[in-house]
Amino acid sequence: MYQVYLADHFLRQLKSFLKKYRNLEKDLIAVLQEFTLDTAQHLGQKLYKIRLKSSDIPRGKNKAFRLIVFILEVRSTIIPITLYFKGDRANISAKEIEYHLAMILVDIQKKKYLSK
Repeated sequence: MYQVYLADHFLRQLKSFLKKYRNLEKDLIAVLQEFTLDTAQHLGQKLYKIRLKSSDIPRGKNKAFRLIVFILEVRSTIIPITLYFKGDRANISAKEIEYHLAMILVDIQKKKYLSK
């Protein structure tokens, strides 16, 4: 089981979705607690994509969220990088993932999470 670290950059992204999808936080926590490497799509370099079904949306796979996470093996930690709604956009580009990862790493370094 992984420890979950929510960086400020990710929390700002999540906040915009929480206004419309009130149960998203609960759904996110459940998915992160149940995360295994077998259930996620590997994107390379310790990045994984997870399908996040929201209990606020009574539809199937096409109307679910996608969550990109980073696995920090040194501390057995899962770190959400970005979240997007599949109903709004088909996919996320590699450049966008790189940007969000860079922002998360800046947040981690500011809080000195890696040095603890």
